[in-house]
Amino acid sequence: MPLTRSHAIRTALGFALLAGASAGHAGDSPMAAVPGGWIVTLRGIGALAPSFPGSARLRPYPFPAIDIRRIGEPELFSTPDDGFGFALVDTHGLRFGPVANFVFKRGQRDGLTGVHSVSLTHEIGGFIEYRAGDHFRTRAELRQGIDGHEGFVAALGADIFGGDGRATVSIGPRISLGDNRYANAYFSVTPAESALNGRLAPYEATGGFTSAGGLATFRYDFTKDLNATIYGGLQRLTGSVGASPIPSDLGSRNQFTAGLSIAKSFEIRGFAW
Repeated sequence: MPLTRSHAIRTALGFALLAGASAGHAGDSPMAAVPGGWIVTLRGIGALAPSFPGSARLRPYPFPAIDIRRIGEPELFSTPDDGFGFALVDTHGLRFGPVANFVFKRGQRDGLTGVHSVSLTHEIGGFIEYRAGDHFRTRAELRQGIDGHEGFVAALGADIFGGDGRATVSIGPRISLGDNRYANAYFSVTPAESALNGRLAPYEATGGFTSAGGLATFRYDFTKDLNATIYGGLQRLTGSVGASPIPSDLGSRNQFTAGLSIAKSFEIRGFAW
């Protein structure tokens, strides 16, 4: 998660509603009658994430999310950095479909005085995921920014996960890529911006591999309807974006994230969606 405030919260809830409405139902219409009903899971998430890409300062970001699945359908493993999406095809461990994500606004704070702002970005695209057995998955997301940075990004990852029925742990690598437009939005500094800022040298960032790292999670199910998840991750900015003076001289190439999620589930029976 990939993770500013009321607008982003509404965005997260809207994307999550879209994701949950058809999650995991290959070929099913979300308007079909479901005699058994639905399980609705509401989540409250508190995240600590860099103030902006390349920042060394962590800021808190609270936001909600919602998942919906059929009664009797098992809950699939997921991680907090997954985009909001649903599977159009789900067969033999292979899942793919549309996905959406957002990136918080970058303003002129934390040393960025005089440097251009980047508005809240909504990203849309697709994901593909493959699950081998009950304890391993790989996932790729390809997304285009339709506003904000307006660039193309890709997020690649894999996870090993397992537990004893109540506690579940996971760990896995992460790699990110971005095109020139993405890199310029967050990591370039024009000569005029350099003069206004006084601390950052002029720099033109180019796209490619932008970061590499990993994510670990721990989930505990207090009951079948109530659980909590804590997570932490580290991404190291690489390539041209890592060499930018924004992370190298002003912020940090090491991008930490952490968070806590509390989820409560309840059933809705006899409801035709």
